[in-house]
Parts: sequence; structure tokens; C-alpha cells
Amino acid sequence: MAGGCLTLMLLTGCSQKTRSIFFDGAAEGPPPPTTRVRRDLLKEIDKLEQELGETRTALETVKKTARAGKGEAPPSPAAEKAKTWEEAAKLLPRDSTGQVDWVAALETSAVAPRSTADPKAPEPAMFDLDVDFARTSSKLLGSPKVFAVTYRHADHTQWLRCNNCHPAIFSLSRDAKPPVVTMAKIQAGEYCGACHGKVAFAPEQACGRCHQGLPRQADWRPPEEPRTPIERVASWEEVAKLLPVTQGTPDWVKALANGVVAPRAGVDPAAQDQPVMPLDVELVPKDNPGFKVIYPHEAHTQWLSCDNCHTGIFKMAKGANPITMDKIFAGQYCGRCHGKVAFPLDACGRCHASMAGGT
Repeated sequence: MAGGCLTLMLLTGCSQKTRSIFFDGAAEGPPPPTTRVRRDLLKEIDKLEQELGETRTALETVKKTARAGKGEAPPSPAAEKAKTWEEAAKLLPRDSTGQVDWVAALETSAVAPRSTADPKAPEPAMFDLDVDFARTSSKLLGSPKVFAVTYRHADHTQWLRCNNCHPAIFSLSRDAKPPVVTMAKIQAGEYCGACHGKVAFAPEQACGRCHQGLPRQADWRPPEEPRTPIERVASWEEVAKLLPVTQGTPDWVKALANGVVAPRAGVDPAAQDQPVMPLDVELVPKDNPGFKVIYPHEAHTQWLSCDNCHTGIFKMAKGANPITMDKIFAGQYCGRCHGKVAFPLDACGRCHASMAGGT
């Protein structure tokens, strides 16, 4: 009897580790899920959330049809009773970045857009078509298509009519060249930027809302020690104190040379660093050779990929880039970065050696 009790205690009251002492080969529990399994689970969650949203939309459509058959007016959402944006915003769902999620607001009936000012006007049909935009991969850098975007007409045609976007923003002509949609153009108010950043979520604050292929935190961000002390600080003011300075502004080239900063090739810590291109390009104005500029590719390709500048900003053909200071001050060519994220444009001697006392 005592032996039976001991056996029962071993089987029911002991830990997995203890059991493994008495029973050879006893498993200590299932292994943790692999990265691939976690990624598949996240995709499955996204799919279920989408199906749930579609089910809610279908149910709401059935309710609206039933009310219309009985001659009943649909109830007004609580947000319509708000008198200020601040009051309305408190009643609307938010996404992971804290911005108003208008698609979720539609699915949960927090808002109920009307097609016209006439309450008896028929609702326009929702256009359910997905259009895939994929980033062209680079043979040199092997760019992954993580920035691919699937544009969902269904989410937009619940708010907008076709002529809100076509053909003024997006041409529908077969003869027209496919639009080259870039983040720079969107931020300048073109294409998606006609609404996003103004009346819809801002692109720079919600990348994952459009780029579904961007890695999830669980997949790509394992624990990693900071490469340099500057990565430990939490504000720009603290960063600025650690950076070398030239002519009163941070000198990023010196920061690289001195090991103060250590740029990564991508969000994946295991990503291979891109090749650095040691090529200097000499630019000499015909009317004033004293303002000669030597553009160092090496200093720039330690930070940027080739396709950051070519061929969107600089064409790769001799004489194809008529660079002037007026154009740079207007944000073209070098002005796309300098004066914004790189040293200011009034630091003349940083580019024109003759103005820095050099030759």
C-alpha cells in the first residue's frame, strides 16, 4: 500500500524535472514556438480579425436592411452628438499608435457616413478589390519586399466615391504609365498623401497599417546590447552632447569615423552591412569654377542605400542633374536631406572647399 502511495505521489505531485529522475526520457514540456510558428500565428490572428470585421459589416448591413423594410430610421452613432472634435475623438476606437482607427469605427458602427446630404439617397455600392503594390527588389542590395502594400478598395469606398480619387489622383487610362508611388511623394501630398496625414492616419506614424510585410517585434527584435554609448540615451538633447561638432552643427562623418555612431543595415540585427562605395564625384560650375564641390559617395553610403538617391533624386547620366543652390534651398537634390537631417545649407565650407580656406 505504501509503495502504491509513493507511486501515486510521484505521478501526480512531482514536477517534470523530478519525474525525469525516476523515468528515463520523460519530456519536460513542449519546446517554445519557433519564429516561423509565431509568424504563422500572427498571420492567423490577422486573418481572424479581418473575418470578424467582415462578419460585423455583414451583420450591420442586415440590420440596416431590416430597419429600412420597417420604415425605421437607423440610430445615430453617439459620435454624431458630439459638439467638438475632442468630444468625438473620445468615442472613437484607436489603433496601436493611438490614432483614430476609422476602419474600426465603421466596423463597430461608431460612425455611419452618409453618401449625400439627402437622407433618402441610395447608398453607393462598396467596391471590393485589392490592388498589390510591390517594391522593386535591388540586385545590388537584395532589398526584400517587406514594403509591399495591399490597397483595399473596400475600406475606402465605404467613405468615398470613385471620382474622389479617379482620375485626378490615380489615372485609370490604359495608356497612362503606372504611378510611381513613393513615401517622398506621399509626404508631399501626392497620391495617398492627398488624405493621409490630413484627414486619415499619418503615414510616418503607422507604417504597419499599409506595409503588412514589415517584421513584427516578436520576429525581428531579439535582445541586443547597444553598439555604442549613444544608443543608451533617450532624447535628442542627450545625443547632441555626445556628437562631434563642426561649425556649430553635428558632424555625422566624424561621428562615424570616431565610432560614436554605428548604423545598422536594417531592422534585423543579423542583416549584412551594405557595401560602401568609395567614389568621389567632382562638380564644377561652368560660370564659377571656384565653387567646385567634391561629392564623396563613401561618406553617404555608410548611411544610405544606393536606391535612396538613385534614380529618384539623382539621375545616373552625365549632365542630367542641373544642380543649383536655388534648387537645393527649395528642397531638391542635396536639399532633400541637408537642412533637414544633415548639416544646414548655410555651412558653405562643408561642401565648397574654397570657402573653408582650402584649395
